[in-house]
Amino acid sequence: MNIPTGASGVRPQMPVPLQRPPVLASPTPPASIHDTIAATRARIEAKLNSQGITSSGSSIRPLSVNAPAPPKQPTELHPALRADFKALGNKAVRPAIPRVSSVKANQRKEEPRQLKIEHEVPASFTDPAKNPYLDPSIGRHLKVEPRQRKRGKRLQFARPGRFIEQADKMRAEAKVEQLKAEIREKAAKARLDDIILDSNAIRPSEPPTIEWWDAPFLSEASYGTDSSSYKLDGPDSLISIYIQHPVPIPPPESITSTETAPSKVILTERERKRIRRQRRMEQQREHRDKVMLGLLPPDQPKLTMSNFMRIMANQSVPDPTKLEAEVRKQIQARVEKHQAQNKANKLSKEQRAKKAEEKVAAEENKGIVSVAFRIDKLKHPQHRYKVSVNARQMHLTGAAIVSPEMSVVVVEGADKFVRAYKKLMLRRIDWTDSQSHLDDPENSDSGDNERADDNDQKLQDEDTSTLDLSNNHCYLVWQGQVEQRRFKGFAMRNCPTDRQAKNWLAGAGCDSIWQLAKQFNPDDVLPPSDIII
Repeated sequence: MNIPTGASGVRPQMPVPLQRPPVLASPTPPASIHDTIAATRARIEAKLNSQGITSSGSSIRPLSVNAPAPPKQPTELHPALRADFKALGNKAVRPAIPRVSSVKANQRKEEPRQLKIEHEVPASFTDPAKNPYLDPSIGRHLKVEPRQRKRGKRLQFARPGRFIEQADKMRAEAKVEQLKAEIREKAAKARLDDIILDSNAIRPSEPPTIEWWDAPFLSEASYGTDSSSYKLDGPDSLISIYIQHPVPIPPPESITSTETAPSKVILTERERKRIRRQRRMEQQREHRDKVMLGLLPPDQPKLTMSNFMRIMANQSVPDPTKLEAEVRKQIQARVEKHQAQNKANKLSKEQRAKKAEEKVAAEENKGIVSVAFRIDKLKHPQHRYKVSVNARQMHLTGAAIVSPEMSVVVVEGADKFVRAYKKLMLRRIDWTDSQSHLDDPENSDSGDNERADDNDQKLQDEDTSTLDLSNNHCYLVWQGQVEQRRFKGFAMRNCPTDRQAKNWLAGAGCDSIWQLAKQFNPDDVLPPSDIII
């Protein structure tokens, strides 16, 4: 519908819509409705005329005496307001339906319905003393009111730098606690457990009144301005015409000699390989530079049977058979050169023996270790052979005393070889084995058997067919470090009595070992597998 505007361009105010009265569905309205409509129509027109608005709403003009009144036009009303049911047709008039919003956001929220509490919870039910079955942790479930929906939390942004300040504060507190712990530990060591650890305990102590190095030169316990309090002259003064030299203290070991000089740094395998690679690269680079400058002739190509045709492809080869023979000749020359270098670097028999002696001497310079073993029965030839031969091969000196009651083996030498001999005696040798596995142990090592004396031969001639070694064991009786060797070599002795065994060991100063082995109790020691070697 187009709404006309007045001369001033202001849109006229629309009449206030009135609530449409309910229309009865009867086709013939009662007579009182016409009177009501006529009264309403007259009231509306009077109100519009009083405001200067025509009933048609075509213009808005102020009331003026000189201005002529606009012609009145009939007001068009809705057929329902005029009770003109004929214009509506035969359609039944329905009552107006109120507008209801269908959007959830625009609907009114209904107040939650409160449940009516018909019976209050008695006080005895919530009293733990009267109700032993009450669980206080679920008391919130006793509420009768329905749970309200929790409203979502709003975003709360932290102030910039808040967590940094908290972290700095925590670090400072941790540092203070660490300082207190250190002070507490030092106080416990000094037996000052009664000290009070507080914030003042970590503060540095006040400087002393006088320093300890100034105390001998002051007559009073303070620094005075009077020079008479200084003890600079006199018999009790430390200042004299003599010069005090400190007493020289020699070092525990001389580092000037090459023998006792500190050993060189031992590099790992990875470091040695890297150094070798760098050295060889430097040598190749130097050789290449000399060849480029003309100081050295260029290297001949390394021909092999697999690459000589590729290398000689740019050259005309009239005789391939001759070229192949030349290649084979170069290969043989390289092999002979390599073998010659290995032969030149190989040590002679005397040099190898000297090198082995130097290694043994270096191990002995670290210290001489002596050990003593007790064996229940040392009568089997193989056992005696292993004990004596391994001792000589490991450069050990000592003796093996065989008696009817027991046998004692005493050896001494470098710590490295003594550890290996202990493994042999306590782990490797099966002392309960009485079977013979060697056809002729005497001829297996001619050099060792030549050094064996007549007593070894007599012991080996005994019959071993009737030996019972089921309960035979070997025990470590004693071990320790000695200043020097007490035996010249390794020997095996047969002593029928204890007196002979003691007298023979007394010559080397080891007579106490026999008594110690005799008093040894196998039940008081660890098994051989648990002994630390």
